[in-house]
Amino acid sequence: MTKRLSLRPYNGSLYVCSDEKDYQRAHLRVFGERDVPLVSTGREGRFSGGCGSDGKWAYVIWYTSPHTLAHELSHVILHVFERCGIDPIASGGEPFCYMLSQLMLDAQS
Repeated sequence: MTKRLSLRPYNGSLYVCSDEKDYQRAHLRVFGERDVPLVSTGREGRFSGGCGSDGKWAYVIWYTSPHTLAHELSHVILHVFERCGIDPIASGGEPFCYMLSQLMLDAQS
């Protein structure tokens, strides 16, 4: 199943998939192409981001466990912050931590 999450207050879309096949379908739908072939052995997740086929920024992640979800969401947040010119460790990392907490809650609800 693919779930679309808000990156509020930042621009862009985030699609979260708990199945590798759903990830590939979402990647095709969002970016207009399949991701590089994934070798599942030893892999637990994947992060992809870029300009979507609709011209808007998007991210697609695949995860297999809560710790992998946190890992892949961290990639998304760090990339969003980089694009916005935000230092992820500013204010003791609070903006990063709050966004990670909210995305974890949204993804698992």
